Amino acid sequence: MPAAVAKLPPGVRCSISADLPSRRRAALLIDRDGTLVREMHYLHRVRDLRLQVGSAALVRAANDAGLGVALVSNQSGIDRGMFGWDAYAAIEAEIDRRLGRAGAHVDARVANAYHPDHTLRWGRVQALWRKPGPGMLLWAVEALGVAPRRAWMLGDMASDAEAAKAAGLAGCVHLSTGHGRAQRPAALALAGKGFAVLPAASIVEVHALLAERGILPTRG
Repeated sequence: MPAAVAKLPPGVRCSISADLPSRRRAALLIDRDGTLVREMHYLHRVRDLRLQVGSAALVRAANDAGLGVALVSNQSGIDRGMFGWDAYAAIEAEIDRRLGRAGAHVDARVANAYHPDHTLRWGRVQALWRKPGPGMLLWAVEALGVAPRRAWMLGDMASDAEAAKAAGLAGCVHLSTGHGRAQRPAALALAGKGFAVLPAASIVEVHALLAERGILPTRG
């Protein structure tokens, strides 16, 4: 693991599945709010949680294809004083429960509480770990045992694509859900040699896009 992210600072939480194999052939790193789940403006109550249509199917397809799956999420509502890590944990547990009903699972997750306007002693370390910094993504690919070039980010923010590019990932699928429509031009502008930004209307389209790249198998 890069030395810059070898030690988790205060304000970052992570977990890894106990039965995770030492290496996966590729990985999907998925933003949570606005991507895997519907954008609810600082989601922190389980009753407000809604999985995006197609989320569970995509995660299960990735599981079945031998890909690692990680949730990678900015959670500045914590440092804003809107909720705490216990509320975050409750949401994550409910996501696991709902994915599990569809035979899907997440292998790892990492989140940070930081925001430059709301975090005391904001500095270089905090900027590294909050997207568009690459810290969470570098931690995730290391945890999954995947080279960055074999990993793709899914997100609705330009900062998701920017973090993926900074971490050396192959690319980012940028969704129109959540904040995606307003963020699309900035996200597409990050595409370049060695880094792809693929536009998608929703997570339902992601499987076909990644199948074209040989990351997921074509649906039968």
